[in-house]
Amino acid sequence: MYYKIILETGHMGAGKGLERVQYCQGKDILSMFYKAHDFPRVKRKEHRRGILQIEQISRLEYERGLRRLGHSSGSGYDLI
Repeated sequence: MYYKIILETGHMGAGKGLERVQYCQGKDILSMFYKAHDFPRVKRKEHRRGILQIEQISRLEYERGLRRLGHSSGSGYDLI
């Protein structure tokens, strides 16, 4: 399954951050939640509140998202 994850990232102080999107593959939404928790630069890791949204998407949307980010495979970040 393919997922689009929106994260709050950055080390700019309390209440300041950037929303970024990452495209990933995983077996279910719960495993993506825990995987996203370990991504670099995610804010508020101790309370798991830096993960703003996880959405299941089609393979076509996943591939388009990776191309938009400039990745041929794997996953990456982009400002939204």
